[in-house]
Amino acid sequence: MKFRAARTRRARIAPLLAWLAICAAPASAAPAACPTLSAPSNRASDTRFARIDAAVRGGVGTLYPGAVLLVTDRGRIVHRAAFGHAQTLTTAPDGTPHPLATPRAMSVDTLFDMASVTKIEATTAAILHLMGTRRLSLDDRLGALLPEFRGTDKADITVRQLLTHRAGLWEWQPTWLHRDASGEILPYLAALPLRYPVGSRFAYSDLGFMLLGAVVERVAGMKLDRYVRERLYRPLGMTDTGFLPSSTLRRRAAATSQGDAYQRRMAETGKPYPAAPFPPAQPFASYRNHMLVGEANDANAALGWRGVAGHAGLFSTATDLARYAQALLNGGCHGRWRLAPASTIAAFEQTPFDADQALGFHKTQLPGIAAPFYGHSGFTGTWFAFSPQLDMTVVLLTNRVHRPDGEPYPALDTLREAVLRDAVATVLDNRNKEKTWR
Repeated sequence: MKFRAARTRRARIAPLLAWLAICAAPASAAPAACPTLSAPSNRASDTRFARIDAAVRGGVGTLYPGAVLLVTDRGRIVHRAAFGHAQTLTTAPDGTPHPLATPRAMSVDTLFDMASVTKIEATTAAILHLMGTRRLSLDDRLGALLPEFRGTDKADITVRQLLTHRAGLWEWQPTWLHRDASGEILPYLAALPLRYPVGSRFAYSDLGFMLLGAVVERVAGMKLDRYVRERLYRPLGMTDTGFLPSSTLRRRAAATSQGDAYQRRMAETGKPYPAAPFPPAQPFASYRNHMLVGEANDANAALGWRGVAGHAGLFSTATDLARYAQALLNGGCHGRWRLAPASTIAAFEQTPFDADQALGFHKTQLPGIAAPFYGHSGFTGTWFAFSPQLDMTVVLLTNRVHRPDGEPYPALDTLREAVLRDAVATVLDNRNKEKTWR
């Protein structure tokens, strides 16, 4: 009887042991057939994307100082080009901007401040990975994940609602004005009253992804920057991606804005987002006034979260971002490594509440193009979109905020749509030609 009971217990725990073995297995345990992103062919003169190049080049000097464009097709980089300059301005010690004697040229490996693309390339990626290893679920609630939120009006907010901007949170607040004595921000976010009833409406919120970044840290048991660097970017080969770039990487970074002046005005004027009535703000005298290069442009990330936040602060290159997108196109795998099961990736591409908002990802459905694209944009001028149905990715990274303070930041929506449309047309035309040649 003892032997039979022991055998029964072993039978019961066998599936659990098998799952733990999978989770703890080295990268070689994943399917070998999963493709990795291949480098572009070194064509001396590739005119296939000439129309897209002309459109991006046409924005240099007006929409942005420079840009990097990248297109992938079925796991291959089929086009990659750089335009204009990574930096044209610097600042004197008193903060006065002036032109560089020799503007720094943009290159295909220029490092960009990804701004809100951080929400996808870092935080959503980490959530996917934690769900893939069954340490987190979409129905987990904030009060159970973060002790600071137990018993608050935000305790029942789910991970799903945070990912889809349906949590009822404020869109934006100057968190750097509300740090506690130890410099932490979570107590302020826990005390901040809700802006809308939970689940009642879509309200794009930086605060929601700040909380998701904190959730990643509590569940993973390590800081967000370390988790994504060690658990995600290293196996993906994203060697140039991370928070708080080194001095070597900073020298390759595209410049952004002249200090924190823009977001300081947001905090002082309550425009475009009103200041919450409670708790009261604290005095602050450490605003940056120099031209930002390799430092997080987002004031909440830089001044409130010490450069590492779930909503902004990540730095990356067009190629590294395309590597991450390729893992998503592959259904969550890259070579012998897996980000998450294909079913989890597919679930994140659903739009449970709003037609253009998937879980983390923004969904784009252009008239005339049957296949949807998923991706995100960033305040600094970054953007990417990928289509599982078409098996392609388009990346357009710019430094549109690199201009003297007070100059308006141009919108890039029209250009992005034109680039996406032309990229789809060019890729599909190339595929048809390949079939004809065969």
